[in-house]
Amino acid sequence: MLNETLPAPGPALVGITAFVAAAAVVHSFFVRTDGRRSVVYRANFLGTLFHEGGHALVSILTGGGVLRVAITGPESGGTWQWSPTPSARVLAVAAGYAMPPLAGLGAAALLNRGLTPAVLTLTLAAMVFLLLFTRDVLTFAVVVVVGAVVFCALRWAPGWLKNGIAYAEAWLLLTSEIGGLHALVVNRLRGGFREQEDDAAMLAERTGIPSLVWIAAWAVLIGWAVWRAFPLLWP
Repeated sequence: MLNETLPAPGPALVGITAFVAAAAVVHSFFVRTDGRRSVVYRANFLGTLFHEGGHALVSILTGGGVLRVAITGPESGGTWQWSPTPSARVLAVAAGYAMPPLAGLGAAALLNRGLTPAVLTLTLAAMVFLLLFTRDVLTFAVVVVVGAVVFCALRWAPGWLKNGIAYAEAWLLLTSEIGGLHALVVNRLRGGFREQEDDAAMLAERTGIPSLVWIAAWAVLIGWAVWRAFPLLWP
């Protein structure tokens, strides 16, 4: 399964999947002002799953542990974790906004080699990993729905549909945190840069590096990932 390849899709399919991801990003900017949520906006659940999964995975890899992962909305969630050292804690917190674009770049590299089934298989493995730390109904439902879509695509979908799902996933992961970073900046502008309760504020408290520097670093990482992934994804 991991070595199986599919023919590369044409420009139309790649363009449609890129447009879906772009629409999700644009809508995430406006949903904060008008309160309306669309089906496209809910595609951001995927980025949130990988965001929280990034916290959990790095926490475990650095010798810590995870008590619970919760998804509370398309762009919100939380990971209850513990780390053995302050530096490990910093890495685990920083991994949240870094994981989706890096995962998207990895998916782009696999898709460029025609390894669409590998992308879907690894996504299914990620959902199984998150399921280990799921304790509430909404998170369980989101993880199971994403996992079921990927599993059904692997088992029964024609090649063009497998490509469509995998390419949409890659674009969504590459861009999903743009809306999140926008929210971090807006929250600080509206709050007068008072104490916040988010990843950037937590890192600023633990490292002494201002939260805006962390936000800028994540923005650079997203830009770099999109820049490297675009020629890999576009036919």
